[in-house]
Amino acid sequence: MKILATILKGTAPALALFAMTQCTTTSALSSGDEKTFIVGPQTADCTGVAPMKCLQVKEKASENWTNFYTNIEGFTYEPGYEYVLKVKTEKIANPPADGSSIKYTLVKQVSKVKKETVAANEKTIIVGPQTVDCSAGAGRMKCMQVKEKASESWTNFYSNIEGFTYEPGYEYVLKVKTEKIENPPADASSIKYTLVEQVSKTKK
Repeated sequence: MKILATILKGTAPALALFAMTQCTTTSALSSGDEKTFIVGPQTADCTGVAPMKCLQVKEKASENWTNFYTNIEGFTYEPGYEYVLKVKTEKIANPPADGSSIKYTLVKQVSKVKKETVAANEKTIIVGPQTVDCSAGAGRMKCMQVKEKASESWTNFYSNIEGFTYEPGYEYVLKVKTEKIENPPADASSIKYTLVEQVSKTKK
């Protein structure tokens, strides 16, 4: 009986240590199933099985946005906001051929911040207060002077901006939409510019 008691005494700490190790391992696995995502304020065109809209996601602020081809269960996306989410990941045993092998479920919405978004095909340009003589394929013309940042030098603008009326002597800040023209004439711009908003008009 003494021998049995001695064996049991020696076994008890080992069992306790084993149980503690198992708990630690399980805990580590559990936390490993969770990750933090930053979700961008706008979606992007992407192609899965067919053309679709993908959330823009990254795990660190310093990383580039990547397309997210699946959905996050329990999360409702609203464009114009940047989110920080805690999500749980679960491996799907037999995913469809065209589906993700991982299921994502929202654990917690950490934050939701309103962002000023600019569509991928929109840009802001500064238009100078005077035009200059320039040469295009069709011959001599007057070019507006434009730049995208105040620190840049003026460049000749060989096209026109649909919906915008230029008046010399004023400096403009404009939001414009750009669209690629499929088969432009040989002497014309391959991009169509359309006014979205006249942000400012300042007498110079």
